[in-house]
Amino acid sequence: MAKISELTRPYTITDRGGVSFSGHGTSALTTGYVRIQPNTSSMTPPAVAILGFRQNNVLINEAAMPATAPVTSGRIYAEVSDQVKTGIAIANGNNQAVTANFFFTNEAGQNSAQGSISIPANGQIARFLNEPPFNAESSFRGTWTFNAGAPVGVMALRGFTNERSEFLITMLPVVDLSSAASETAVIPDFADGGGWTTTIVLVNSTDSSENGSIQFLGQGSANVTAEPVNVTVGTQQSSTFTYAVPPRASFRLQTRGSTAVARVGSVRVTPALFFNAPSAFAISSFRNAGTTVSEVSAQAVRAGSAFRMYAEASGNFGQYGSIQTGIAIANTASTSVPVTFELTSLTGASTGLQGSVTVPPQGQVALFLSQIPGFQSLPRPFQGILRISTNSAPGISIMGIRGRYNERGDFLITAVPPMSEAATASSAEIVFPQWAIGGGYSTQFVLSGLPGQTSAGELRFFSPTGQPLM
Repeated sequence: MAKISELTRPYTITDRGGVSFSGHGTSALTTGYVRIQPNTSSMTPPAVAILGFRQNNVLINEAAMPATAPVTSGRIYAEVSDQVKTGIAIANGNNQAVTANFFFTNEAGQNSAQGSISIPANGQIARFLNEPPFNAESSFRGTWTFNAGAPVGVMALRGFTNERSEFLITMLPVVDLSSAASETAVIPDFADGGGWTTTIVLVNSTDSSENGSIQFLGQGSANVTAEPVNVTVGTQQSSTFTYAVPPRASFRLQTRGSTAVARVGSVRVTPALFFNAPSAFAISSFRNAGTTVSEVSAQAVRAGSAFRMYAEASGNFGQYGSIQTGIAIANTASTSVPVTFELTSLTGASTGLQGSVTVPPQGQVALFLSQIPGFQSLPRPFQGILRISTNSAPGISIMGIRGRYNERGDFLITAVPPMSEAATASSAEIVFPQWAIGGGYSTQFVLSGLPGQTSAGELRFFSPTGQPLM
C-alpha cells in the first residue's frame, strides 16, 4: 500500500485485481474531492474510499464511501439533534459554477425550509445541514432533496456523538429520484441484542405515498427454512411491522436490543400491492459497557449471481490492530443456495484459496474470511479481491464488512459495498465528493477490476476551491 504523496495518479487494474492508495498524517487537515477518469476506450472501475479518524492516538471510527457518478438530483435521509448531525459534500467537476436548489421534508410529508447553494467551478462544498446555507432546524428528522443545474457529485454522512463525546461517522445513501422500484428490498444483515440495536430507515423517492411491511428473518440452519425473528420496537414485539411513508418523506423504526444474546439475520422491505418500494437501509449500533463504540450503515442490495469486493486481513483477528473482511449473504429463495468464494491478489493472481457455504432457505450466513471453509490457510497480511458467486437463479444479496479492533480493543465495523458483475460498465467519470488527510484523518482509496478487461486511467485530487493537488 503506497501513500498518496508517493503516487503518480495513473492506475492500471487487471480483471481480478485491484489498486490501493492511502494517505494519513498528523499535520494540518487537508480536504477536497477526487475525480476518477478512465483512459480513452477504457471502462471506469468501481472504487471505494475508507475514511478513518484518530483521536488521542486511538482509532475512533472508519466509514466506507463508494465513488459515484455525478447526478442532477437526489434525496437523503436527514436527521439533526443534540447527538446526531447530517453532513453533505457536493463536488462540481464542471468548468462553470453550478447552482443547486434544495428543500427539507419532515416525517409527516410537509415541505419546510428551502434555499439554494452555488458550488464554484471545479470546486467543492462540505457542510452539516444545521449550518449555513442549509440552516436546518435544531431538531429535525425527515429528508433533504436537491436539484442541480448540472451533474455534481454528492455524498452524505451521519455523525453520532457517543457517550465519550467521540464523533462516529457512517455513510448515508443518496437516493436517485429518476427511478422507482416495486420489488422487495433486502438488507443482508441486522443485529439486535447483546449490545446491538438496528434502525431501519426508508426514504420515499416519489411524490406518492408508499406503504408496505418490514420483516426480520433469522439465519436458519442446514436445509431448515429461516424463522421470523421477534424484535421489540417501542412497546411492540413482532417480527413484522407495517410502514407508511408520505411523499418525499422518510420513515424509521429502531429495535431496542433488549435480549442478552445478539440475534442476527436479514430484513425484507416489501411494498404493498400497487405501491412503489422505498429506498431502504439499516444503521446498526454496537454498545459496549454503556458506550456506543461502532455504527454501520447497510443498504438494501439487489440480488445477483456474482459479486466482487475488496478483501483485507492482517494481525491476529480479535486483537489490537487486526483487520479482517467479512461477508453477509441473504437468500430469498425457498430452497438452499450454494455459494462459492474465490480469492485473488491485487495483481489478479489466484491465491489458490477457494471455499463454499450453503445458505438456508430464506436464511442468512455471515462470515469473516478466516471462517470461510477452505480459507483456513489465509495468508496475513493480505490484500486482494474476493469473488462471491452462486448458480441459483434467484441470486443472493450480499453486504461486505470490514471488522477492525482499535487500541482500546473496541470492535469497529464498516460496510464495504460489493460490485455486482451484472452491473453495466461505463466510461463515465466517477467522483469521491470528499476526502480528508491529516488532523487525525486518513483515507484509503481502493479500485477493483472489471470482469473480462483491464482498466486504466487516473485519479485527480482537487481542493475545495478547485485547485489540483498532489
